[in-house]
Amino acid sequence: MFSTTRQKILLGVYVFILLSIPLGAYLTSQTQIFKSNAFESKKPTRSTTKSVTTATTSAAQQLLNNAESDITNLQSKQTLNPTPTPSPYNSVATSFGPTLSLKVALEGRSSTNQATKLFVGIFEGTLTNNPKFLLSFAIDLPASGQYSDLSLAGLNPGIQYTALLKGSSQIATSSAFVMSPTVSSLNEGQAINMLTGDLNEDNIINASDTTILQKAYGTTPAFGDWSENADFNKDGIINSFDLAILTRNLGRIGASGAWTSPLLSTASSSASLIQSPPAGSPDHSSGGYWIWVPE
Repeated sequence: MFSTTRQKILLGVYVFILLSIPLGAYLTSQTQIFKSNAFESKKPTRSTTKSVTTATTSAAQQLLNNAESDITNLQSKQTLNPTPTPSPYNSVATSFGPTLSLKVALEGRSSTNQATKLFVGIFEGTLTNNPKFLLSFAIDLPASGQYSDLSLAGLNPGIQYTALLKGSSQIATSSAFVMSPTVSSLNEGQAINMLTGDLNEDNIINASDTTILQKAYGTTPAFGDWSENADFNKDGIINSFDLAILTRNLGRIGASGAWTSPLLSTASSSASLIQSPPAGSPDHSSGGYWIWVPE
């Protein structure tokens, strides 16, 4: 049947192929079983590693939670006990020394039209007829009538001082205060009323002032001899309203008494709020009055 050598070889190859199929299947199954056993043997080690990692993560999470809790408690304490914030006034006074604040109300003026040149003299103790000023200022009072940050450097906290205030057409008014190491306020922060009518600046309202006003009566800023100081209510004309204010205050004398002196040719800045005599004042040759600040 298989007489030739070629046929015998082909038959042998065919038989080998037939035998190799089940053998290959067996070897493949054994390989899969081996891999499966190897995978199963590695499972305990992987489980142990995972447990260690989980334990480590839990400890870190606990530390993080504790830190967050401490931060929350600290914030709660800061909310219950906030750090005090210094007031703006104290900060300014501490940085630049003790200061004085004041507010005035000029008779005849509206509350929004208080602008004037104001003399402020500070002396120790109570009011006298011849005070010795430790500090003196000529300030430009704004329309609000309020002025602050007037330096009191050189004076002593806790000591009683008196401030003497004099406007360009108002008699002097005094206000005592005990100096604060920070901010001192005259009249406890309330407006100091100042009487109007002193046109010749002698600190007394009398017939001399009436004469000055009568000479300027009926004038406006358009007139060459316009006297702004005599326009007490600042309505732009000197009339019966201004005269009524002056008449009401006739005979009133300002704090520290009348300031009188022969009229000098040139008044010093320490003795007057203005360098020249007020409009309407008597001629130099006839004598007169000027503001005199006691030395």
